[in-house]
Amino acid sequence: MADFQFGMNDYGVGVQAQQTVAFTQGWDVHRLALTFEVTARGNYTVDAPFLASGDLWVHDMPSPASYIGALHAPTGPVALKSFKTQFVLETTVTDRQLRGLEKLRAGADLALRAQLTLTALTETKHWPVARDQEIIRVPHATWSNALTQLDAGAFVDVLIPITTVESRATGARRIREAETAIRDGRYEHAVALARAALDPVREACDTHRVNMEALKKKPAERDQEERWAVFIQSAFNLFSGAPHDDAGTTENFTWTRADAVAAVTAAAGLLARLEDLP
Repeated sequence: MADFQFGMNDYGVGVQAQQTVAFTQGWDVHRLALTFEVTARGNYTVDAPFLASGDLWVHDMPSPASYIGALHAPTGPVALKSFKTQFVLETTVTDRQLRGLEKLRAGADLALRAQLTLTALTETKHWPVARDQEIIRVPHATWSNALTQLDAGAFVDVLIPITTVESRATGARRIREAETAIRDGRYEHAVALARAALDPVREACDTHRVNMEALKKKPAERDQEERWAVFIQSAFNLFSGAPHDDAGTTENFTWTRADAVAAVTAAAGLLARLEDLP
């Protein structure tokens, strides 16, 4: 919680960010609204007005372009009350900024930093301005849902069920390790982990045998099981290029973040699909 102290021991104002965000869509630039909770304490005057403002930054993420924009209160001053109240600060974000934020957070929760200023508009016995910062941690699902409603993107969360089958539990752990590897920029390693996560899928679906039978047929003549087998085996063969450096072929493979995300998402979806299989 940000703590604003006015005077030596006169009164203080606590401001705590809420884990909610709201977008208003525009043409290539959008309005982002953040909600804060206010608590007054000490010898303050009820309904004393304060002007809230500040700047919004990306917090604790490796990027030189961490500044987002200026924060302002669209509804005017904040009034102190004897109970907790809320106020909203807004800033503008561009489509380019949103794309940058998505690359930075890489599927993790979003951490923002608000450098806030509170200015007392009345009863200024002492210097009327106080400053502090507040860290805003927005859960992945909350931020992704807001982006989806903004039509700025789409996201897919894959829940891999907890299972007592050891190989499938290991596969789920490989997916979690791969997500961490993507956030760390280790894209080739993430693809290699996605390949390893497919082992229980190939075992459960008897992929090698079914795929060999499917390859004897024309693609249009394959049944559904055979088409799944071809897809799984093709993904496995592609992802195998990450851990192997075969001369003249896989030694020349390169892996981008988009490649890693696609590989890990595909492996996660195939793992989750096992829940519906015998």
